[in-house]
Amino acid sequence: MFEIRWETIVDSAHRLYEHAKKCAFLHGHSYRIRLRMGGKVGDDGMLVDFGLLKEKIHNLLDHKVILNRRDPLVEVLKNAGQRLVILDRNPSAENLALLCCSIVMQEFENVSWVEAEVFETPTQSGFVSMERGEVVRVEFEVFE
Repeated sequence: MFEIRWETIVDSAHRLYEHAKKCAFLHGHSYRIRLRMGGKVGDDGMLVDFGLLKEKIHNLLDHKVILNRRDPLVEVLKNAGQRLVILDRNPSAENLALLCCSIVMQEFENVSWVEAEVFETPTQSGFVSMERGEVVRVEFEVFE
């Protein structure tokens, strides 16, 4: 079993739909995303190509507005030409970590397990671990 670790920073905006406190307002973060995963190395000698992680995760989230699909701001911001990622759930740090794990498990069959930690601030993060038999799919749409 091999293991890799990958980290990136993405600048994104979000809000938590129907949240009772300040996170209900549209705001931004420089999210730090840390992934750790293990599995079998392919014929190319890699578990996962780091460039593919950048393509599938960094490029998906960087400089986008991330919203829950039930949020009425979705239509307003689509009509305004904003770059959006629309999730089937609220874009909390925990759910963004879940999204990252879901993407890794769907895209890379040789990965047996993955952990994701998404920091909204230097001291606050959401963490998820996922194994091949326990994949939770996060549905999302992208509007560019």
